[in-house]
Amino acid sequence: MFQILDNMRERTGKIKAAAFALVLAASVTGVSAQSGSQVRSSIPDSIFVVFQASCMPCHGAEGGRFPRARLNFARWKEYGASKEAEKSMLICSAIRKGSMPPKSARESRPEIIPTSGQIDMVCKWAQSLRPVKVRKPAVKEKM
Repeated sequence: MFQILDNMRERTGKIKAAAFALVLAASVTGVSAQSGSQVRSSIPDSIFVVFQASCMPCHGAEGGRFPRARLNFARWKEYGASKEAEKSMLICSAIRKGSMPPKSARESRPEIIPTSGQIDMVCKWAQSLRPVKVRKPAVKEKM
């Protein structure tokens, strides 16, 4: 019986999260919040929706001081390409490990937990921001 209830809660949470993401996606085109308007230019819409639902409540303009000190989406445009790449890889790592959103937030608001598909999408985007390393050809010594 408890297994059935747990399964129902899990499905309901996923449905709520999907519905929330759809509503968010529909409203993203008219983003007027300060954090949203400053971030949009360099983050694709599909990634932005995930960040807005799962990260920005704490790491956006309205978030707490400590979370914003580590990652502040309201200042994303100020980061520059290399810092954006670095931060995006840290985001990928944290959401893939399940350390973000934090346990307390996941328990109180399960709808903010990104799906495995969303995590994969964020990580692929993060990988695309990494600079390509060009290897120099080996120099042969003259004998």
